[in-house]
Amino acid sequence: MKDTIIKAIENRNLLEFEYDGYSRTVEPHTLGVSKTGKETLSAYQTAGDSARGSVPCWGLFSLSKIEYLEILDDSFDGTRPGYSVGDSRMVRVIAEL
Repeated sequence: MKDTIIKAIENRNLLEFEYDGYSRTVEPHTLGVSKTGKETLSAYQTAGDSARGSVPCWGLFSLSKIEYLEILDDSFDGTRPGYSVGDSRMVRVIAEL
């Protein structure tokens, strides 16, 4: 799973997956280890659903809860407002835009 996410970040490909029972399409920005010690994806959700109900939005996604991960052929141009290199919510960054 990590290799797929890293590839998507490097090539700026959208990702699609299920998370907490909701289908999501996201622009992956940062893969790292959160302050709670979990491998986590920081991504901008552009389509699908969310418990918050507001899309598009930023989200943090624990890799252990991601299901049916798929890298899409569609790509995105670059970073979204609110993105910062070296995401402070991560104790270790594995890959980032």
